[in-house]
Amino acid sequence: MNDDGLPAETGSPVSEDVQQRGIDFLQGLLASGKVDLDRFQKALDALLEVHTQADFAAVVRGLPSPVEFTPPARRRQEPLEISTSMGDVRLEGRWQVSRLTKIDTGMGNVTIDLSQAEFDDWDVKIVVRTGMGTITVIVPRGLEVRPVGRSGPVTTTLEPPIPGFPVVRLSATSNMGAIRVTHPTEKKPRRQRWRRRHSRDLPRPCIHAFLGPGRCRPAFGYQTIVRLMSRRGAEVADLYPQVSH
Repeated sequence: MNDDGLPAETGSPVSEDVQQRGIDFLQGLLASGKVDLDRFQKALDALLEVHTQADFAAVVRGLPSPVEFTPPARRRQEPLEISTSMGDVRLEGRWQVSRLTKIDTGMGNVTIDLSQAEFDDWDVKIVVRTGMGTITVIVPRGLEVRPVGRSGPVTTTLEPPIPGFPVVRLSATSNMGAIRVTHPTEKKPRRQRWRRRHSRDLPRPCIHAFLGPGRCRPAFGYQTIVRLMSRRGAEVADLYPQVSH
């Protein structure tokens, strides 16, 4: 990282995939109203013109941030430290990510959800250790997670980061337990349940006349009733007196 907190690999080219993901992020800003159409067009032109990751990151940093930042007056000057001998630790919802966050538990699972967290800086470090338990870190899409220090084997399903997004330096160790780094689970849209609309001109008939007493089947459709009547010799007019044939 250079003095501006941007990638130091100035010569690294921008791939088409990274470019498209940056454009997708920009489109999301436009859809949410965080940028107007004029600013969107200027940023889009800039993203399409740059050729290195450092230049790409500089354009992204000029846009509204993908995460919330803590107001300067509330930013912590000391590390955030959480320690417990036994019990689960869950950091989720609207919580403050210090420049350095330390979590230590002797026995218990640790869940660190950064989805709605407020960051004190573009570059933060999280050190988490548990003697026995699972460590789960949930990271918004586009953020970069860099393993540092004494970090055990990590199972990750993260997408490649977007240059210019915040960086999380992670040191995670568990003597007996898994370490997982993943993105938030996206809620699947509810499937619309479509029902057949029945004609308002035709009443829902009861066909007990030929099924027998106590066997009314009002859920049958018109075509089904006609087929049943054809087998029993019933007349349509018996069930649909309002319909003339």
